[in-house]
Amino acid sequence: LLFRIWDCREIVQRCIVLPLVCLYLILAKLLPQLVGNIVAALSGDARRCLDICRRATEICEFAREKRTPEIVRMAHVTEAIDEMFSSPYVNAIRNASLHEQIFLKAILAEFRRAGVEEATVQEIYHHHVALCRMEGVQSPTVSEIMAICSRLGACRLLLVEASNKYLHVRVRLNLSQDDVMYALKEE
Repeated sequence: LLFRIWDCREIVQRCIVLPLVCLYLILAKLLPQLVGNIVAALSGDARRCLDICRRATEICEFAREKRTPEIVRMAHVTEAIDEMFSSPYVNAIRNASLHEQIFLKAILAEFRRAGVEEATVQEIYHHHVALCRMEGVQSPTVSEIMAICSRLGACRLLLVEASNKYLHVRVRLNLSQDDVMYALKEE
């Protein structure tokens, strides 16, 4: 299923976040707006926004059991976001080589362009070359691209079709696009 991406205004206006977070908030409009901004910057997925708010309230409840009663604070939201986006895959992306990261960006660009979450290495390669030009990095050869694809497949970041079609091998992400975007965001 494909869902339309919402911006912060739509997330807050449609009151998706508000009922869940209002249980623990004094400033009921402030935290949902902040969470809405964060999610809109990452993916625009309202479901992800709900998950973050739910986890933030759980963290607050857990902290309340240990100490004095608390309201949900931005520290809880930050902890929830870190939990949701910290996985071995995210760490692997952050530690990947420059061209491997560019290849993942190229995959996201091709998925966005095609509207399908599967592409051939050849389609991704065209985006990769364009991104290298934009970043002022020398473009890799086709053999190097195939090696990059194989390394990412070996790390299980990608699902690579087992075939001898070379550039026509189909590639899919083995994690969500949101996780890849989060991992590739500059700190």
